[in-house]
Amino acid sequence: MYQTPITTKASTTPSMTSPLLSWRQFQLFDFTPIRDPNLNSTEPLYSDPTLTCINATTSTYLFIAVNNSTIKIINPKTLTCEGSFQAYDVDYRITFMEPVHNSNNLIVTLAENQGKPSVIKLWDITKMLNLHDNKDKKIEEADYKYEFQTQVLVSNQDNAYPISCFKFNYDLTCLAVGYTNGKVILIRGDLLRDRGSKQRVVYNNNGNDPITGIQFNEAENLLYVTTTGKILTISTSGKNQEKPTRVLSSKLGVDLNCNDIDQETQNLIVGVPDSIQFYDTINKISTINFETPKSKIFKFNKNFLLIISSQDSTEEKGSPRESDGKLLTRVLILDLVNNHISFNLLIPNNTTIFNAFLLSKDLYLLTNDGVLYKIHEKSINQQIEIILQRELFSVAFNLAKQSNLPNDTLLKIKNLQADYLYNEGKFDDSIDIYIECLELFGTDEGEEDIDEFIMNIITKFKEGVNVSNLTKFLIRLYEKSIANIDHITLLLCCYCKLKKVESLDKFIDELDLSSSSSSSTALNLQDLDFELIINLFKECGFYDQVLKLLNKLDQPNLIVDIQLNDLNKPKLALNFMKTLSIDDLLLILIDHSKNLLDSSPIETTELLINVFTGKYRPNENVEKILHTKQEEQREKSVELSNYRAFLNYLSLQQHDEDDQQQEQQKPTEEAEINQEPTYLPPKPNLIYASFTNHPKEFVIFLEASIEAFNKFEGNAIDKQETLLTLLEVYLSLDQTSESEGESEWLAKANSLCLEYSDLLDSQSLLLLSHLYDFKPGEVLAQEKTNNEIDLFITYTMNEDLENCFDLLYKYGDAKPELYKLMLNFVISQKKILDKLNKEDIQLILGKIKKFNLLSTLELIEILSAPSSDFITFGIIKDYLLEYFKNINQEIKNNEKLIEKYENESTKNSLKLNQLLNNQFVIKNNKCNNCGLKLDYPVVHFKCNHSYHTKCLVDPEICPLCN
Repeated sequence: MYQTPITTKASTTPSMTSPLLSWRQFQLFDFTPIRDPNLNSTEPLYSDPTLTCINATTSTYLFIAVNNSTIKIINPKTLTCEGSFQAYDVDYRITFMEPVHNSNNLIVTLAENQGKPSVIKLWDITKMLNLHDNKDKKIEEADYKYEFQTQVLVSNQDNAYPISCFKFNYDLTCLAVGYTNGKVILIRGDLLRDRGSKQRVVYNNNGNDPITGIQFNEAENLLYVTTTGKILTISTSGKNQEKPTRVLSSKLGVDLNCNDIDQETQNLIVGVPDSIQFYDTINKISTINFETPKSKIFKFNKNFLLIISSQDSTEEKGSPRESDGKLLTRVLILDLVNNHISFNLLIPNNTTIFNAFLLSKDLYLLTNDGVLYKIHEKSINQQIEIILQRELFSVAFNLAKQSNLPNDTLLKIKNLQADYLYNEGKFDDSIDIYIECLELFGTDEGEEDIDEFIMNIITKFKEGVNVSNLTKFLIRLYEKSIANIDHITLLLCCYCKLKKVESLDKFIDELDLSSSSSSSTALNLQDLDFELIINLFKECGFYDQVLKLLNKLDQPNLIVDIQLNDLNKPKLALNFMKTLSIDDLLLILIDHSKNLLDSSPIETTELLINVFTGKYRPNENVEKILHTKQEEQREKSVELSNYRAFLNYLSLQQHDEDDQQQEQQKPTEEAEINQEPTYLPPKPNLIYASFTNHPKEFVIFLEASIEAFNKFEGNAIDKQETLLTLLEVYLSLDQTSESEGESEWLAKANSLCLEYSDLLDSQSLLLLSHLYDFKPGEVLAQEKTNNEIDLFITYTMNEDLENCFDLLYKYGDAKPELYKLMLNFVISQKKILDKLNKEDIQLILGKIKKFNLLSTLELIEILSAPSSDFITFGIIKDYLLEYFKNINQEIKNNEKLIEKYENESTKNSLKLNQLLNNQFVIKNNKCNNCGLKLDYPVVHFKCNHSYHTKCLVDPEICPLCN
């Protein structure tokens, strides 16, 4: 299986022991031999046989030292000499030449002359070129050597020993010089600003061990020093009595040019005949086993290590023949981060590498035959392509990641790796890589891209043998919140096929619905294909799991459906339903209460009553209730016909459960009496259809609903509808009753009509009464609609004398015409008249007279009709005597009134004559309205009242006499 290590920072130090033979080899660099354009001319460049040094600034100049003390500045692009100058006296030989770190114009040179102090100079190349090109201020060739920036003289006693190595730190404040007699001199000072310097011997092994290498550890102010026999560190600060700070290796020495510093880690890298070793300031930290002679190592570009190895051609080929005297040079570039060989070049024909240096991040090698080799790193895309051709996907991925390539490139590599593994039949490894691909899809990738990728994986792993791998992939999709509804459904299907009950339980338990409601793209798990999932779970027998999942997804209706229809456990369903909110419960009751009534009529009726009367309170323990393995107890068969009997039965059941110490307890009637509804009770008619085959339970429910209406003063219209429904059920049960005489149900119907006559709708009551031949209902309906006359006529047609009189007594005064109708009825037949006594006749005649319904003449005409020949005068004798008596009294009264009116008329005539004919004296001198003294204009009335004109509303009428 290919694993891709992902680190925050690449380490350039290999593992503790890593044999180079196990490293893969690639050709990730291009090499180009560049011959000296001035070869064989009088002015050669780097092919000059007198060349002693070659190096370059960061990106601008290539410079060489020839003829011992002359420096030539070369344009690396055109390979032309842009200038040259004599840097030292002719008896000095330039042996070291290094650019100042990250500088394009400053270089440091060191020249030696045996028996004289060595000279270190700092040069500004740009300045020197300007001097060379300035024709106005031409200086002598011999004077160029004085145009340095800084100069330091280094003395080693009699200067009899040559310098073997020379290094300086980053800011050129500390320089170290190593000699072949085992001495190291440290020079401190600000050379960039020419502020002077001091030097001292920091190490001396008394000529026993030549110095082969010096490197600065600037992080800890130390020098790494290698000799032919030791590796050690020396402090660059303070006094050390020429003794090392620590000996890193006392048994192993290092050849000249076979050490370098890792600028990233500040670790020392040394090349010994059998290996490449890495040291920190304390000890050796790792080794690369590589047994071959090494003439030079060079660390460059963060993670690359150049190794130059020169050896006899026979050794190279591994042949036992005698040597042919030819020397072969092998150039290796190691990638210390990815542990592979990035470049391998064999240079034949006795060619050796003279020097190696960097220019514009390209590596340049100068050979002894004057050829300059340019080694250029291929583009990262080319490198990855080369590696991918060898199907080394992890290497390509690491390289791409270290180069900060975009995610689409990383994704492409991972996808190729996964496809390769899949085609090789390594399905487990392949799915792991496909899962890693998911991490590389970012926000930049379109939704279609990732959907296509996911669909491709699902298609590949859909076969039965790969279901476990597909499951692993789907789990990761879900964990990353990029799974859609189809993926979740497929994941659940995979769990079922694999019979992974524990995984299924864990998935359901950890299902987080909070992230499907917060984001606009959040997954809406309510869109799951419940029918498919339920069928699959049922097929596998995972009822506990499907119930738990549906409960998590808030699908109580489906839960009850499974409990009822699949598990056939109505008790379990009822217990679960009692844990739901009223809204969810109501929807379920509408769908399933009919089946529940068939299996558990009493408990279902109780639940319906609680819900529709506002008494329902949900329970809490859902998990235990959802457990399908609990035993189901069937409900006892008990026949109850009214709500009171139902409550008594529930109370007895409650006592039995208390005696058995059951965990779940039902509220007693006494505890429920004073409970106020916590929600608006639904309309009872929502559930009527469920009682089709359970009329007695329907009666109990309706009676409980009416009692709740009475108690909490519910909606009058709903109560009216409930009353009519209950009346209809009563009458229906009466028709099916086998009892003789008036049944219990008919009595209840009569009682209901009498108690709630004001609430019963007349039209509906009349219709029900007609359908079920319920006479009391018809009467009540006619009365409620003020159809007393029609009802009276109905009674007369049925010769129902008793009801006629009842109606007459009840509504006669409100509707007097009933008396007239009653008279016509009683005289219509002799047998009817014979049933009445004298008082009944007189009552009817008296009311007719009182309300003046008939004149006496009209009454006589009715009674003397030919069809009423059986009527005798005695019936109206008393009526006529009373009538004549009243007439005589009325005549007498009228005569008295006439006499009185005549007397009053005579008196009034006399008064009028006096007013018209006789003058009258005004005696009043004050206004009868305001009481002030009269002044003009005034009005005098003959009634002796006087007024100011302004005090009158109408001057024609006296206000007092009107």
